Amino acid sequence: MSDRADKMKMVSKLPTLSADKSAQKIQAAFRTHQARLKLKKQAAWQIHEKLEYSSEQTESKLKDMFEKLLKASDLLSPSVTKLLQKAGLPVEEQELLRLTNPDSITVEPTYQGPRIDGQITRQTFVDLIDAFRKGQILHEKYVCKILHQARAILKSLPNFNHIDLSNLHHVFIIGDLHGQLADLLHIFSENGLPANDNAYIFNGDFVDRGNNSVEVILLLMIALILNPSSVFLNRGNHEDIMVTVRYGFQNEVNQKYGRRKASLLDLFKDIFSWLPLYSFVDAGKSRFIIMHGGISDRINLKKLNSITRNRYISIEVPPPSRQGGKKLTEEEDNEYRQVQDLFWSDPDPHGRLGCRKNDARKMACFFGSDITEQFLKRYNLSMIIRSHQVKQEGYEYTHDGKVLTVFSASNYCGGSNWGAILQWDYNDEEPRIISYKILAVEMTKLSFNKKVTLFEDPAYHSLIEKIMTNKSILQKEFERADGNRTEHLPLTIWADIMAKVLQLDLPWLTLRTRLVQEDSQGIIYKTMFDEFILDNSKFQMSNTGIMEDLYMWKDMLLTLFNLIDYNHSGFISRNEFADVIKLILHGENGTDEVNEAYIDELSSAMDFDKNGKIDINEFLESFRIVHVKTSKNLDDRINKVEQPNGNTTKKYVESSGKKSRKL
Repeated sequence: MSDRADKMKMVSKLPTLSADKSAQKIQAAFRTHQARLKLKKQAAWQIHEKLEYSSEQTESKLKDMFEKLLKASDLLSPSVTKLLQKAGLPVEEQELLRLTNPDSITVEPTYQGPRIDGQITRQTFVDLIDAFRKGQILHEKYVCKILHQARAILKSLPNFNHIDLSNLHHVFIIGDLHGQLADLLHIFSENGLPANDNAYIFNGDFVDRGNNSVEVILLLMIALILNPSSVFLNRGNHEDIMVTVRYGFQNEVNQKYGRRKASLLDLFKDIFSWLPLYSFVDAGKSRFIIMHGGISDRINLKKLNSITRNRYISIEVPPPSRQGGKKLTEEEDNEYRQVQDLFWSDPDPHGRLGCRKNDARKMACFFGSDITEQFLKRYNLSMIIRSHQVKQEGYEYTHDGKVLTVFSASNYCGGSNWGAILQWDYNDEEPRIISYKILAVEMTKLSFNKKVTLFEDPAYHSLIEKIMTNKSILQKEFERADGNRTEHLPLTIWADIMAKVLQLDLPWLTLRTRLVQEDSQGIIYKTMFDEFILDNSKFQMSNTGIMEDLYMWKDMLLTLFNLIDYNHSGFISRNEFADVIKLILHGENGTDEVNEAYIDELSSAMDFDKNGKIDINEFLESFRIVHVKTSKNLDDRINKVEQPNGNTTKKYVESSGKKSRKL
């Protein structure tokens, strides 16, 4: 019995030990997976953040290109020159009022959408929210009615909003919305509609990138009409007709209002120019300022309070000089750059002091904590609140808590960030931060693989596009570094070249498994281009580098296409387009290799149907990344997840943001 009992004890212990070891292995594997998942998520977020702002570097190029085009106006056809100059000029008011007069616009009997009969009321607001939530499009008659009433209010406002919380008691501060209607409706649902006792400040970037920019800005304009003493709008860098050409708002207006798109865009262009520049808030124990971008060492609020703000139709194109010439005086140039700084500047990401050129955006400046301290002291302020930058948590404190960034578009551009808003009550010294996420999918129902794909996919494809745009330069740099012609490079050398050529400070060593193959000798650099190519089966030029040259200028060309196509018909003449291409490509490398025959060949190649006109589809078809290989791995990379609507996660962050509670 004793032997049997001992054997039974041994048998009973063996599975227990095995189970413990198995559990430990499973736990270790799970922790490893979670760490890998977190690392990949962080890498994907860095790609998203860097590419988001590297795309805006085009703004500086665009400004330089306009100066180049206007100086070379004698080389352009008169129609192109006139249209390019128009981009920086205000709309003639009487003509604008005539073309967008709601009383002269007829509503067709077939129209089934929402209507605005009589005065705009709170019920109108509620009805439109419901209609927009259902995907209905408001008739242009009512769009013009809303915009004209809002325009009259905006024109009457000073250059800045002065908000006294002793009267309003509290205010909600909303960052970038970027046409994401679901985020705006969530904000209203959770915090109440704007009212005399429920004030809101919307800090710019209402439009672009999202699919419902029209609906977002219309709801904000109605909120202003109904509550002009408790709804405040600051202008953002995307409330700029030149920026909206590239980031979606103009295309959205074209699609929704085809018959009156030109006059509606002129009306929006004018309204953008009347938006106040910033807001000043007296909260009792605190006084703070809210602007979209930031500050610089040249910001002078007294000067900005007295400028003619609607001169700045676009920040991309300087306004004409008051002296009558094209070139701004020194004083005018200083004023222009201050306006740029308000809309485009960022806190220095490296913690450096002073002001320096914003090399991330190629416009405005980076400002250090010392500049913040000097500014706050000069104007007796306690804090700067700004937006302009997407943040993973929807907000971020910098400069020892004196600068607070708030960004209200969650899952921005297919990303994974939280959105956030601020609530500041009278006599509070800090805001209450409310973060939320309008969840497009339930993460708990996804496999591990889909979780990684969901986070990485939008950013990954933007990165591939940038890599292929610079393919020739990368190949030359790789070959130069590979002195022994082994077709291999050390990991660090490959990473340094990627950062140098693409001007993106990303975790390249972490990302390498997604981009290139490697073996025991190092990175096999030629494999990075195996699966993708810039190509178009209809568009084959004898110059093998032409696709990369054009792709490098794609955003610029699209902007100019839309400007030259002044009536938004969707096409321009081949000669008009050739004029612009000639100036962009001619002599870019200090040579004269781009001749007239080359330009003719290029323009003809884009004119696929040979009707003498280049339409927007032909233009866009000329810029394509083709996947020339398919594999299970590639399918995994581009796997898309269908995104049902309606799930929301929210968390409240108390004071400095160190404590949070998710609901």
